[in-house]
Amino acid sequence: MIKTKKRKILLLPGDGIGPEVINEVKKIILWFNKKKSLDFEIDEDLVGGASFEKHKKPITDEVFYKALEAEAVILGE
Repeated sequence: MIKTKKRKILLLPGDGIGPEVINEVKKIILWFNKKKSLDFEIDEDLVGGASFEKHKKPITDEVFYKALEAEAVILGE
């Protein structure tokens, strides 16, 4: 059996309609993981106004570096 590397996907819901959109995207990714035996690793964090309210900056260094390490970043602003 060939072992594949986990693919990291960073979800950044943002503000406005973003959280609702990202929630649906997450459902699709989880479906692929379950039904098609894919192995996406999902991480989610704050960006934009949501991040600013909590951290007083639109993106933290931690989130920036998570984005650099991810295979894909999905922004839901």
